[in-house]
Amino acid sequence: MKRVLDFILSYDGQPLLDFKCGYITATILIFSGLLILFLVLRFSYRYPRRMRGIGIKGSRGSIFITSDAISDLVKSIGEDYEIVEISKVHLLEGRTSSFIELQVTLDNDGESSFLTLAEDIQNNILKTLNDRFGIDTVKEVRLNLKKIESRKRSF
Repeated sequence: MKRVLDFILSYDGQPLLDFKCGYITATILIFSGLLILFLVLRFSYRYPRRMRGIGIKGSRGSIFITSDAISDLVKSIGEDYEIVEISKVHLLEGRTSSFIELQVTLDNDGESSFLTLAEDIQNNILKTLNDRFGIDTVKEVRLNLKKIESRKRSF
Protein backbone atom coordinates (compact mmCIF):
# COMPACT_ATOMS: atom_id res chain seq x y z
CA MET A 1 0.00 0.00 0.00
CA LYS A 2 2.88 2.32 0.81
CA ARG A 3 4.37 1.75 -2.66
CA VAL A 4 1.08 2.67 -4.35
CA LEU A 5 0.75 5.83 -2.28
CA ASP A 6 4.34 6.82 -2.98
CA PHE A 7 3.78 6.18 -6.70
CA ILE A 8 0.67 8.41 -6.77
CA LEU A 9 2.35 11.22 -4.88
CA SER A 10 5.52 11.10 -6.96
CA TYR A 11 3.80 10.67 -10.34
CA ASP A 12 3.49 14.01 -12.13
CA GLY A 13 1.65 12.84 -15.23
CA GLN A 14 -1.42 14.46 -16.78
CA PRO A 15 -4.01 11.95 -15.39
CA LEU A 16 -2.97 12.64 -11.81
CA LEU A 17 -3.01 16.38 -12.42
CA ASP A 18 -6.56 16.09 -13.79
CA PHE A 19 -7.59 14.13 -10.70
CA LYS A 20 -6.11 16.73 -8.34
CA CYS A 21 -7.81 19.60 -10.19
CA GLY A 22 -11.15 17.77 -10.22
CA TYR A 23 -10.89 16.97 -6.53
CA ILE A 24 -10.14 20.59 -5.63
CA THR A 25 -12.94 21.85 -7.88
CA ALA A 26 -15.48 19.46 -6.33
CA THR A 27 -14.43 20.49 -2.83
CA ILE A 28 -14.83 24.18 -3.68
CA LEU A 29 -18.24 23.60 -5.29
CA ILE A 30 -19.57 21.61 -2.34
CA PHE A 31 -18.32 24.22 0.13
CA SER A 32 -19.83 27.06 -1.95
CA GLY A 33 -23.16 25.24 -2.23
CA LEU A 34 -23.34 24.69 1.52
CA LEU A 35 -22.48 28.34 2.14
CA ILE A 36 -25.21 29.55 -0.22
CA LEU A 37 -27.73 27.18 1.39
CA PHE A 38 -26.78 28.45 4.85
CA LEU A 39 -27.20 32.10 3.79
CA VAL A 40 -30.58 31.48 2.16
CA LEU A 41 -31.89 29.68 5.24
CA ARG A 42 -30.44 32.31 7.55
CA PHE A 43 -32.17 35.19 5.78
CA SER A 44 -35.48 33.41 5.29
CA TYR A 45 -35.80 32.41 8.97
CA ARG A 46 -34.28 35.44 10.66
CA TYR A 47 -35.92 37.15 13.61
CA PRO A 48 -37.20 39.69 14.34
CA ARG A 49 -39.06 40.32 11.13
CA ARG A 50 -41.56 42.98 10.21
CA MET A 51 -45.23 42.24 10.38
CA ARG A 52 -47.80 43.61 7.95
CA GLY A 53 -50.33 43.82 10.74
CA ILE A 54 -52.23 41.90 13.38
CA GLY A 55 -55.29 39.78 12.77
CA ILE A 56 -58.05 39.56 15.35
CA LYS A 57 -60.79 36.94 15.19
CA GLY A 58 -64.25 38.24 15.92
CA SER A 59 -67.57 36.49 16.34
CA ARG A 60 -68.69 37.27 12.75
CA GLY A 61 -65.33 37.27 11.00
CA SER A 62 -61.82 38.50 11.33
CA ILE A 63 -60.35 41.98 11.49
CA PHE A 64 -56.89 42.82 10.18
CA ILE A 65 -55.23 45.91 11.64
CA THR A 66 -52.33 47.05 9.49
CA SER A 67 -49.00 48.15 10.87
CA ASP A 68 -49.65 51.65 9.46
CA ALA A 69 -52.80 51.98 11.58
CA ILE A 70 -50.91 50.84 14.66
CA SER A 71 -48.10 53.25 13.81
CA ASP A 72 -50.52 56.17 13.55
CA LEU A 73 -52.10 55.24 16.89
CA VAL A 74 -48.71 54.99 18.62
CA LYS A 75 -47.59 58.35 17.17
CA SER A 76 -50.80 59.98 18.39
CA ILE A 77 -50.11 58.59 21.87
CA GLY A 78 -46.60 60.06 21.65
CA GLU A 79 -48.04 63.52 20.99
CA ASP A 80 -49.37 63.54 24.58
CA TYR A 81 -45.80 63.81 25.84
CA GLU A 82 -44.14 67.20 25.37
CA ILE A 83 -40.49 66.25 25.49
CA VAL A 84 -40.70 63.08 23.37
CA GLU A 85 -41.09 62.82 19.65
CA ILE A 86 -41.71 59.42 18.07
CA SER A 87 -40.20 59.39 14.58
CA LYS A 88 -40.53 55.74 13.51
CA VAL A 89 -42.73 52.85 14.60
CA HIS A 90 -42.07 49.25 13.57
CA LEU A 91 -44.31 46.27 14.33
CA LEU A 92 -41.99 43.27 14.61
CA GLU A 93 -42.43 39.57 15.21
CA GLY A 94 -39.92 37.76 17.39
CA ARG A 95 -39.56 34.03 17.89
CA THR A 96 -42.18 33.89 20.63
CA SER A 97 -44.17 37.15 20.57
CA SER A 98 -44.80 40.41 18.77
CA PHE A 99 -43.40 43.75 19.84
CA ILE A 100 -43.32 47.39 18.80
CA GLU A 101 -40.05 49.19 18.27
CA LEU A 102 -40.04 52.98 18.50
CA GLN A 103 -37.39 55.43 17.42
CA VAL A 104 -37.56 58.37 19.81
CA THR A 105 -36.09 61.86 19.98
CA LEU A 106 -35.91 63.40 23.45
CA ASP A 107 -35.87 67.10 24.33
CA ASN A 108 -33.46 67.55 27.20
CA ASP A 109 -35.25 69.69 29.75
CA GLY A 110 -32.93 68.63 32.57
CA GLU A 111 -35.76 67.78 34.94
CA SER A 112 -37.50 64.66 33.65
CA SER A 113 -36.24 61.14 34.08
CA PHE A 114 -36.19 59.31 30.76
CA LEU A 115 -36.59 55.92 32.45
CA THR A 116 -39.80 56.97 34.18
CA LEU A 117 -41.07 58.59 31.01
CA ALA A 118 -40.19 55.54 28.90
CA GLU A 119 -42.01 53.20 31.27
CA ASP A 120 -45.06 55.46 31.21
CA ILE A 121 -45.05 55.55 27.39
CA GLN A 122 -44.68 51.76 27.16
CA ASN A 123 -47.53 51.10 29.60
CA ASN A 124 -49.74 53.67 27.87
CA ILE A 125 -49.17 52.15 24.42
CA LEU A 126 -49.85 48.58 25.56
CA LYS A 127 -52.98 49.65 27.47
CA THR A 128 -54.32 51.66 24.54
CA LEU A 129 -53.75 48.82 22.05
CA ASN A 130 -55.59 46.44 24.36
CA ASP A 131 -58.45 48.84 25.15
CA ARG A 132 -59.13 50.14 21.63
CA PHE A 133 -58.42 47.11 19.46
CA GLY A 134 -58.23 44.19 21.85
CA ILE A 135 -54.65 43.53 20.77
CA ASP A 136 -53.00 41.48 23.46
CA THR A 137 -50.44 39.74 21.26
CA VAL A 138 -48.04 42.69 21.47
CA LYS A 139 -46.12 41.97 24.66
CA GLU A 140 -43.52 44.74 24.79
CA VAL A 141 -42.56 48.15 23.49
CA ARG A 142 -38.88 48.78 22.80
CA LEU A 143 -37.60 52.33 22.70
CA ASN A 144 -34.51 53.34 20.74
CA LEU A 145 -33.30 56.76 21.77
CA LYS A 146 -32.18 58.27 18.48
CA LYS A 147 -31.22 61.76 19.53
CA ILE A 148 -31.27 64.11 22.50
CA GLU A 149 -31.97 67.70 21.59
CA SER A 150 -31.05 70.56 23.88
CA ARG A 151 -33.57 73.31 24.37
CA LYS A 152 -32.30 76.82 23.94
CA ARG A 153 -33.34 79.00 26.84
CA SER A 154 -34.32 82.54 26.02
CA PHE A 155 -33.75 85.33 28.53
